[in-house]
Amino acid sequence: MNLFIAEKPSVAKAIAGELGVTGKGDGFIQCGNDKITWCFGHMLEQAEPDDYTPDDVPRGQNGRKVWRIDELPIIPTNWILKPKEDAKKQLATIGKLLKEADVIVNAGDPDREGQLLVDEVLEHFRNTRPVPVRRFWVSAQDSVSVRRGLAALKDNTAFAGWADAAKARQRADWL
Repeated sequence: MNLFIAEKPSVAKAIAGELGVTGKGDGFIQCGNDKITWCFGHMLEQAEPDDYTPDDVPRGQNGRKVWRIDELPIIPTNWILKPKEDAKKQLATIGKLLKEADVIVNAGDPDREGQLLVDEVLEHFRNTRPVPVRRFWVSAQDSVSVRRGLAALKDNTAFAGWADAAKARQRADWL
């Protein structure tokens, strides 16, 4: 089964329109043997500074840890991403579908953030199964563009630099 992970529901619907919808499930569209699911923007977010400081750090009246000179600057060596509260249900759906996939298709938007947000989901689930990950790259959702994109899937690793650039910007903003 090919599992398409779109950046947003509208892209999932455009792909499904070309593949032919045969059913719908909770958080996905069935198209013959293939399934299409979606994200809705970044479903994972950077952890707060409190997650990187020692557990013995006292907390202030607001419940957050008090930053002490000993812990500053806070520069993570292992970055933590946490699921956004409103994304947990859809993430669970994606996680379940990943276990069934023979091929995974990153259908994020054709830009740095689109590449990163699907790659982050795959990383979140520690997608280490030996299944190929392909990249669907189109800048329009019309029928012709979607068909061309489906016919021209590439290896997702060819787009790793796009994700790295988005991740660098994200981490620089956090710092």
